[in-house]
Amino acid sequence: MQALKLNTYLNRFKSIYLLLTLGFVLFIAWRQLPDFRNVVRHLDSISIEIFASSLVLAACSYSFRSLRWLLFIRLTEQLASCRHHIFIYLSGFAFTASPAKAGELMRGTHLMLIGVPFRYTLCSFISERLFDVISVLLLGSYFLIYHFNIAFSLLLILILILPFMVSMILNLVSRWLNNERLLNLILVFRSLWKKRIVATSMLYSLCAWSAQGFILYLILIQLGVEISIPMAVSIYCLSLLIGAASLIPSGIGATELGMIWLLNKVGVENDIAFISSLVTRMVTLWPAMLLGLLCAFSLNKAHESEV
Repeated sequence: MQALKLNTYLNRFKSIYLLLTLGFVLFIAWRQLPDFRNVVRHLDSISIEIFASSLVLAACSYSFRSLRWLLFIRLTEQLASCRHHIFIYLSGFAFTASPAKAGELMRGTHLMLIGVPFRYTLCSFISERLFDVISVLLLGSYFLIYHFNIAFSLLLILILILPFMVSMILNLVSRWLNNERLLNLILVFRSLWKKRIVATSMLYSLCAWSAQGFILYLILIQLGVEISIPMAVSIYCLSLLIGAASLIPSGIGATELGMIWLLNKVGVENDIAFISSLVTRMVTLWPAMLLGLLCAFSLNKAHESEV
């Protein structure tokens, strides 16, 4: 009886989730309407080939992140199809512009229906964000080393070593914990930070964010800027960190300003920096949100057909 009540509650919440998804995407669209107009005004500067290549790279980035999620989720759930899990994961992208992407936790409503506890979804989500931060720090360190101080290379070494020490740190922490709930969370975290999982997750994360950074490189080259691939990727990743530090949802505005400032530092003119930052953000952010919306509708439709 209790399981039936839980399923009824989750099914109702899934409908609310769908409405929230649609409402959130429409709200962000309204907020970014001026940026849309600016991008449309400058689209003549970007060829169809570059635009199409950028969308392919964005899709590659989403694919690598989906594979990372699948790696996490298969540690606890093996019955549902890979396709179903990927749809659940991508549905969270509709909330990718929420603060710290916390709205993506809404995918937990679908995961609970197939037996994945919310604490596992929470731990996987936090681990995802940590891998993202570590990856963009690694990729962003190139700019810091090149333009500021070689001492930043020590930070690079520390960032490389730290993920492989998390499991050991969690082992030590678990010995001192008496609270059962916290201990259960630590045990879930520890399973997600084993060396094999860390190595694979880092590879997927680096590939995902490098693909998005490469979009900036393509757009800059199209606009006549001479820049290396590592520098373009590094600038893109640092701008994401600037956006995250601003605590603005998805860093909207702050990320673009950070990107413009960093591009100015390497000699890119203001107009070109402005155009490239807007186009890059539109190509990386909006396809993700629209894809999330489509996957949310698809999951809801699949559930209705089952009922």
